[in-house]
Amino acid sequence: MSTQYSLLIVGGIGIFLFGMSLITDGLRTLAGDSLRKALSRFTGGTVSSFISGVSITAIIQSSGATMFATIGFVSAGLITFEQSIGVILGANVGTTSTSWIVTYLGFKLKMSAISYPAIAIGALLKLLGDHRKSAIGVLIVGFGMIFLGIDFLQDGMRSIANSYNFTSYSYESLSGKLGLIAAGIIVTILMQSSSAAMASTLAALNANAIAFPQAAILVIGQNIGTTFISALGAIGATIPAKRTALSHILFNIFVGVAVFMFLPFFITISVTFSNFVGHGEPIIALSAFHTLFNLAGSIVVLPFTKQFAKLITKILPERGINLTKNLDNSVLMVPEIALEAVRRTLVGITGYVLDSLAQIFNKSVAMDDFSMRIETAEQALGRTKIFLRDLRSFNNSPLLHARHTNIIHSIEHLHRLLGACREMSHLENIIQNEELLHVGKLLIANAEAIHLWITGLGNIELKNKAEQTSKTIAEIRKNKRKEILEKTSSGYFEAEEAFQLIEQVRMLDRIAFHIWRAILHLEDINTPVSPQTITAGINGNGTT
Repeated sequence: MSTQYSLLIVGGIGIFLFGMSLITDGLRTLAGDSLRKALSRFTGGTVSSFISGVSITAIIQSSGATMFATIGFVSAGLITFEQSIGVILGANVGTTSTSWIVTYLGFKLKMSAISYPAIAIGALLKLLGDHRKSAIGVLIVGFGMIFLGIDFLQDGMRSIANSYNFTSYSYESLSGKLGLIAAGIIVTILMQSSSAAMASTLAALNANAIAFPQAAILVIGQNIGTTFISALGAIGATIPAKRTALSHILFNIFVGVAVFMFLPFFITISVTFSNFVGHGEPIIALSAFHTLFNLAGSIVVLPFTKQFAKLITKILPERGINLTKNLDNSVLMVPEIALEAVRRTLVGITGYVLDSLAQIFNKSVAMDDFSMRIETAEQALGRTKIFLRDLRSFNNSPLLHARHTNIIHSIEHLHRLLGACREMSHLENIIQNEELLHVGKLLIANAEAIHLWITGLGNIELKNKAEQTSKTIAEIRKNKRKEILEKTSSGYFEAEEAFQLIEQVRMLDRIAFHIWRAILHLEDINTPVSPQTITAGINGNGTT
């Protein structure tokens, strides 16, 4: 094969990949916050998750992007691991839409005639348009690049039929079949895109460079090779992310083995379908083969999703308390998801601190154990700050900016709350003082219910209870301070003892206040913050 045709093929693949990347970026930008909302609605069961996975992957034209988003959503806690399996199965089917687009537009029409004008128009929109028009421009350029890449691929592949002999990869012998599968896996890994690998195979088949059975076996390998993207996304990731990636890998391997075992059956059905709708065209048969075996595999596995999820969970169990399990660096590329991951982490930290306070005031945990729990919460909050440091929200998205601001407010209050809990000498004295211990128990009376509320499982009126508790304890602090000072002047308390009591009451006030403000900002995370919300509830310590 001459250097000229080699460059055409390599260049065509590169242009196709770049076009796919631009389409994904453009659609993601246009979707904005709706992407987060769409994926976060995967609560209707496995079937609805499957349908959503098919739809979203078909729209954004990237199973890899869907996989990364799904891993991020599981890590962020927006969807359950079991629901993610449905999304993965759907993504495998949805990604086959690319082969149909390439088949019916890339090969049926001479798209290079419009690809150049499309690239020119898209580039102008990108350079001269506003935020939305710029995203549309990127999308148009992406489509132009895809079809230009296909045109290059076709020209390059036409030379293969005469210059390269594929007989070494016989589709009749076992070794030949395994060689073709290995080639499909390697090509997909190198391209980092099953869509690009599929487009190359379609181009080779359309140019008669390979036979249909060879192309079909290559596609099986490409389907397995696409799991490499999931494996990359799971490196150094959280346990939920690793589970999601592993389920993708195991499913694709299972489907690949099953299709390989019943290859003649799937080939016969695909060719029959092509004869029925497309006059026996091999590229239509290959697209049908690609869709058919992914759909068949999904239909077989969907009824056993729970059992599949249990198997993966046994392979990768959760170990110990992990307050930062939702913080996965893979979600940083989608700020909406990253912020939700941080919010859910802060909810977990808040609940953990509330539970620790409840145990210390109920005398069900030793002071040393309480100190260790606070240290665990501090470490988790520190990890959250590092994660948030790598995230930037942009002012052109007011809602995103408001969420980011609310999260920073909540982190500040949790930081101060943990600082107050660190004052162990005051806590020990509070526990030994029946009157102050009563105030402490009042503080955590609704702790469990409040934690349920901020996780979305409780009554929204509990926010008002947290506020009322804070104000009640603030009033107790004022009255108690006055009472202590009066008793000190009458000789009932020594000055040092009085100051210690005042500090202990103030500590309880600070804890109540920071709990209230932390959960307020966590609850308000989905709505913009008004100046009234920010300044509401300022009490004696002068903080928000």
